[in-house]
Amino acid sequence: MMKQLAGLVLTSALVSSLGACSERTPQVIALQQPGTNTPQPPGVMTVTGSATLEVSPDCADLTMTLAADGARPAVAAAALAKKQQTLIDAMKTLGLGASDLKISYLNLNPTYRIYGSTPSGYHAEVVITATTKQFDQIASMMESGANAGVISMSTQFRRSDLPELKKKVREMALKAAKEKAQSTAGALGISLGRVTTVAEAAGGMMWQARYFPNFVVNEAAQAPAVTQNVSLGGALQPLTLDVTVGYELGKSA
Repeated sequence: MMKQLAGLVLTSALVSSLGACSERTPQVIALQQPGTNTPQPPGVMTVTGSATLEVSPDCADLTMTLAADGARPAVAAAALAKKQQTLIDAMKTLGLGASDLKISYLNLNPTYRIYGSTPSGYHAEVVITATTKQFDQIASMMESGANAGVISMSTQFRRSDLPELKKKVREMALKAAKEKAQSTAGALGISLGRVTTVAEAAGGMMWQARYFPNFVVNEAAQAPAVTQNVSLGGALQPLTLDVTVGYELGKSA
């Protein structure tokens, strides 16, 4: 019976998902026995389990830039510190805590009327990032920033528990691969041995990116099925993972 399994290739598609998932390319289950000319190790079955989880942003980072000028570095720095404190107080009034406010950039440079001459003054800048999980609060945060003298603002959306979601998708893909291997082995009357290889291939930009992509949906130009895949803060993004597991083949049942 084992010789009859040489070179046998079974194709099947298995996608595990939470939420809506798109169709994927059929995954391959390959069984190989000694005597073939393929690079596949003899007596090994490889299966691929796939999982997709659609995720939406749950927090927003509002980045605000403050600037101040002065004749001397200390004067510029003091003026900037005053604006910074005004901004921080305004954010706290809206309910943001100290952990929600971070300084991501601070700079102080001389300014010149004629380049290469003695500095005519100094320009100081600080970039503060305020984080909120209440998206309806962003407008008030921007208003407070403008009142505090902010010269530029921008928002970016992200998922605060992304590492935990990646772990969940990995567990889903491993479970799918294991169930596929057990089902195939049972149908063919063979047993599975130890795991020999495990490899994974991630899909979707959120495996590498920190922030969700910024885009504007033109509802007049998009189909209803597309616009339904949009949440406040951007489009739902897929966390997709393919896990390929290799098993040694046991004896026939």
